[in-house]
Amino acid sequence: MHMDKISLDKVGPGNISECGIGCLTGAKNLGLRPKVEWLEQRFSEGLRFFLFRDDQGRPLAFLEYVLGDYAWRPVDARGWLFVHCLWVYPRGQKVGGLGTRLIHACVEEARRERALGVAAMVSDGPWMASKGVFLKNGFREVGEVDRFQLVIHRLRAGREPRFRDISGNLGKYRGLHLVYCAQCPMLPKSVNDLSEMAAEHGLKLNVAVLKSAREAQNAPSYYGVFNLVWNGRLLSDHYVSKGRFRNLLRREILKAGT
Repeated sequence: MHMDKISLDKVGPGNISECGIGCLTGAKNLGLRPKVEWLEQRFSEGLRFFLFRDDQGRPLAFLEYVLGDYAWRPVDARGWLFVHCLWVYPRGQKVGGLGTRLIHACVEEARRERALGVAAMVSDGPWMASKGVFLKNGFREVGEVDRFQLVIHRLRAGREPRFRDISGNLGKYRGLHLVYCAQCPMLPKSVNDLSEMAAEHGLKLNVAVLKSAREAQNAPSYYGVFNLVWNGRLLSDHYVSKGRFRNLLRREILKAGT
């Protein structure tokens, strides 16, 4: 695929209907409408995403970012731009360098906005961008907790971002709980699957939808937007398939005679 046949869009309220959401294209996917609605509510908070598309309009790669005050992760990043997500499709990987170009675009956006810089929460674990692509593009690590690291590219003097202390939040949940939002469009399907499977085993899955960045910043896990909790213990901080949930039920819940 030739570089001159791809385009880079900055997606916001004026062009989302034409560009799409980047991370999902199937019109019948359960997560599409919730993600669109979530984005439309977040645009007023400064959320935007950069999207590479090919000459047929298909997404190749995207980077979603927001003003640090409105990060949907348990971080304090006031004054920074904060990256929620960076993803390159397999067909985009054939082009090469799209992740780097998206990061550079975000840094330039922060420069225009006179932000302190760009911050991102990364992990080598599931459903997160790994820190390697950020480190090779001028970022450095400033914090680590659980499986996550906080990396920054500083442009101006000011307070570094930091992880919030959420250590006391898990203990508030008794029973089986799923706390989530549609920031990741894969999550609504998981919610339906888990609710059905819990009911099959005589369990009630208490589902709560995060309604604001402040709520996500005070979530029971550092991923923030997906939290599967059993009696004050985190079972998963990322998307759970039916098969994995079945194993969790057997190993963590049903063995206790519940």
